[in-house]
Amino acid sequence: MEAWYVAKTKTHKERLVEVYLTEKLGVEVFLPLIRHPVGRKAGWEPLFPNYIFCFVNPQSADWPAIRWAQGLSYFLGANEELVPLSDELIAHIKQRVSCWNEGGYVPSFVSGEQVTVTSGPFSGLEGIFQRYVPARQRCQVLLGIMGQLAKVEVPAEVLRGQLPYRELACAT
Repeated sequence: MEAWYVAKTKTHKERLVEVYLTEKLGVEVFLPLIRHPVGRKAGWEPLFPNYIFCFVNPQSADWPAIRWAQGLSYFLGANEELVPLSDELIAHIKQRVSCWNEGGYVPSFVSGEQVTVTSGPFSGLEGIFQRYVPARQRCQVLLGIMGQLAKVEVPAEVLRGQLPYRELACAT
């Protein structure tokens, strides 16, 4: 049965696998790419590094060529059985990626802003917001720990900044 499945690629091979499966085998592939919201390395990055979504039929004659495509490691599953994803989930991810890339993402913090960690192991510590790490859904913050500044990655939702919070423009 044709359905959406998640394929794990080798490191930094998402685009190679996408091009091969699409152009050589005619497989529908979805590789969600997002823009860097801020920073010196403006550009594109995979939302899910080392993973792509493929609309395939594991029972088809093309399956061995798909499964063993160059740069592809394996398809996600449980107990040797692939786990299909719903069309609704893929549509939701596509909508959110589109929203992000069309400017619907408005950062809550700006580089250099003073922030306070509100929960977790660093709760109560103050720091300086450095940048977003969108693929990992985290923020990089400089925190004063034991008299030294340390780069730490924390979820954005545990930070409170000095500037007013800016709402996400796209509907969820």
